[in-house]
Amino acid sequence: MTMSNNTRKSPLKLILSVVLIVLLLIPIAPQVKNIWDLHKQIESLEKQKAELIATQEELKQELQQASSMATVEKIAREQLGMVKPGESRIIEYLP
Repeated sequence: MTMSNNTRKSPLKLILSVVLIVLLLIPIAPQVKNIWDLHKQIESLEKQKAELIATQEELKQELQQASSMATVEKIAREQLGMVKPGESRIIEYLP
């Protein structure tokens, strides 16, 4: 009879152990979800940061090109109609 008694107690112990573990995990579950969400947010922000750094580098290159004397002269000649001393400006007439 001892063996039968141990067999009955064993499933009961298992069920109680599982219930106890589940009850202990319930308060932890929201924290695990928060950690998961924060990791996703970090990944998203790191991706956004990389995109912004790439955009910043492109803008730095554009600024450097726009600041060069050749670009300034090109804009002055083409958009502002300026000429160097001794040059004459040719104006095209398109009907």
